[in-house]
Amino acid sequence: MASTGSFRAAAQRMYTSQPAISRTIARLERELGAGLVERGPRGARLTPAGAALVDHAHRIGSLLATMRGDIAGGRRARIRLGAAATAAGSYLAPFLAEWIPAHPEVGIEVIEDGALKLRERLADGECDLAIVPLPVGEELEAIPLAHLTVTAYFPSGHPLDTGAETITVDELVRFPLVVNGTGFLAGRVFMQECEASGLFPRIVYRSNVGQTLAALAEAGLGVAVFGDTVDMRGFDLRARRLHDREGRRLGFALGVAWHRHDTPAWMRDFGFALAQFQRNKADGVTAVMPRQGVGQDGGDV
Repeated sequence: MASTGSFRAAAQRMYTSQPAISRTIARLERELGAGLVERGPRGARLTPAGAALVDHAHRIGSLLATMRGDIAGGRRARIRLGAAATAAGSYLAPFLAEWIPAHPEVGIEVIEDGALKLRERLADGECDLAIVPLPVGEELEAIPLAHLTVTAYFPSGHPLDTGAETITVDELVRFPLVVNGTGFLAGRVFMQECEASGLFPRIVYRSNVGQTLAALAEAGLGVAVFGDTVDMRGFDLRARRLHDREGRRLGFALGVAWHRHDTPAWMRDFGFALAQFQRNKADGVTAVMPRQGVGQDGGDV
């Protein structure tokens, strides 16, 4: 029902009857002591308690799938790696393309979420390592990975296409904007600066995908605002970095983080290798990925 929006569609997908679905949900609501579904003339939708239940169910399903794989194929070293979609494309994809062939004994499970949420999931033990905003809490350890700048994108010939490299938030809010949601760092940093300056931006569209915002900007629907690590290949857009009224660059630092006390040395080495790879990439250096074995107990061999 969570994915179909109606009891009838859920029953058809599960090859059962609509009353059976209703009885199952009613029983869950009694056992949990909370309403899970709100029923209305346009269908059914999850309550906050229902959304939380679905979230936990997905995580349990993922753990069960991992358990079955471990039992069926023997215990294999594994890294649960958290990354936002943009970070996965910008940092993980080129790194893993070299790291995975050099470490065939290690399985990588990427857990995708917003960077802010991933910091919580890492602290709760749902990830082994994660790309998160810096600084991190005392229970975590991190190494810097990159500094992202919040940037405005617009087509050639736009009034902002003056040749200047930077722009202030005051100048930007005169135009309709397409931006990240505040659950993502670029969107949050931008909105915080607007609020601090007493500005009210005219936002016409929100999306968590930078390429979607770029496409909207290219179509002339608004100036796009997001971090400068989004892959912009295929887009013909101009860019200006955002500054505050005092001339400070709007942005944030990202790092790869892990638990300070509970992370084995070989997983930490993965984090250091990812950070070094990114530094080499920024400096134009071709990195050679060292081959490193990982024992069945998770230790170095």
